[in-house]
Amino acid sequence: MEVKRFAVLGDPIDHSLSPVIHQAAYKALDLSWQYSHIKVNEQQLSKFLSEEISEYAGFSLTMPLKDELGRIANERGWQIDEAAVLLGCANTLLRHDDGRINVANTDLVGAKKALEVLPTSITSTAVLGSGATARTLSLATLQVFGELESLTVFSRRPEPARLIASLVQQTNAAVKFEWLPIEAVADFGGADLTVNTLPSTVSKTVEVDLSFSNSFVFDVTYDGGEDSPASQWPLENRVDGRTMLVYQAVEQLRLFGAFSEGDRNVSEEEVASAMFSAIL
Repeated sequence: MEVKRFAVLGDPIDHSLSPVIHQAAYKALDLSWQYSHIKVNEQQLSKFLSEEISEYAGFSLTMPLKDELGRIANERGWQIDEAAVLLGCANTLLRHDDGRINVANTDLVGAKKALEVLPTSITSTAVLGSGATARTLSLATLQVFGELESLTVFSRRPEPARLIASLVQQTNAAVKFEWLPIEAVADFGGADLTVNTLPSTVSKTVEVDLSFSNSFVFDVTYDGGEDSPASQWPLENRVDGRTMLVYQAVEQLRLFGAFSEGDRNVSEEEVASAMFSAIL
C-alpha cells in the first residue's frame, strides 16, 4: 500500500492535536500513512506550497492560514468547495495524482456536528472574535438553529465582522446582526449561546456576561482551563471544541480517501471514537 504523507500547517503549530488524531485514525483504518506538523506563517505559505506540495498528498491548515489558503486557491485557479467559497477561507488541501488541487472547508461540517447537541430553541448567539473560525461558527449557528433571532460579534475592529454580516444577509436576513467592541462583552446581557474563537492568551483576559436564563458556551480552543471563558458555565452547558476538531478531521479523512483505502471495514463513527480516545 502506498505511504501517503500529510501535514498540518500553521504558526504556532507545536500545540496542534491534529497529528495525534490523524495518526489514531490511520491506526484504526490500518493505513500506513504519515501525518506531521510544519510551522508555516502567512508570508511563507505561497512559497511553501509551490516548493513542497509535490511531496505531500494533502494538508490541514490552522491559524492564521485559512484566509490565505482561500486567496491562493483563487489566484491559482484550484477547485474550491462551496463552503470555502461562501466563507472565504479553507482548512484543507488535497493533491491528486494527476496534479489537480482541491481546496475545502471542513470546519463547517465539524462545527455543525458539535452544535447539534444543543437545544434547537437557541435564539441568540454571541461570537467572540471575527476571524476565519468566527465566520465558520457564525454560519454554523445560522444553519443549525432555525429559531435564531440575533447574532452579535465582539472583536477589536469592525471591519472583519462585515464578512459575518454578509453571511447573515445571505443565509437569514431576518436575524439581527450587531458588532460591538470586545470590551462590551462584559455587560451586554448575555446570549443563549456564546462562542469563543479567541486565542486562549487573549480570551483569558476577557470577562463575559452570562444570560440570566439557561445558556451554553462553545469554546473552540478546547483549552478548558480555569482562565477560559467557558469556565464560567456549568460543565453540562459546555460544548468541547475537540468535537469540532475531530469531526472536521473525519471530513478531511473522507476527502483524502482514507475510508476507501483503509484495509479495515471501519465506520466513520468508529474512527471518530478512536480519535477522541487519543486526546481525551
